[in-house]
Amino acid sequence: MKKNNLDEMQEQKLLKIEHRGYRIAFWGIAAAIYVQIAIGHDDFMYIGGESIVLLLMSFYGLVDCIRNGIWDRKLQPTLKTNLCVSLVSGLLIGGFWFGVSYHNNHALAGSLATFAIMFLSVSGLVLAALTVTAAIYKRKKRQLEQQADTEENEE
Repeated sequence: MKKNNLDEMQEQKLLKIEHRGYRIAFWGIAAAIYVQIAIGHDDFMYIGGESIVLLLMSFYGLVDCIRNGIWDRKLQPTLKTNLCVSLVSGLLIGGFWFGVSYHNNHALAGSLATFAIMFLSVSGLVLAALTVTAAIYKRKKRQLEQQADTEENEE
């Protein structure tokens, strides 16, 4: 095992730097995908690599957080929070596709239909995903708490 040359303060700073780097990479890749889609490069050939990396980063973050009993610093895994997050997600994605549709076709009615379809689809999928994920998280958190109580009682 290699020796750690960092003291605790340096270790905390390094973790913050890595955290910020992860966030910059995650949102930078997401932005790159949407910019490419907005300019008409929506073929998998153009966005495939970025999409795969973004999905892998998302999946890793989700699995590792749940495995360690972590949900979020500020949000609670409640139905109200999940509903708000899903509605905001639907508005953002629906608004994006409204803009792309209107830019490409200059048809307001068709663009509004695109918005409605994307809003409902994304909101529903995000709500379902968050509800299932929150249930898995709550079960894992209970297991971790029971495990900690068992270990504490043994000592």
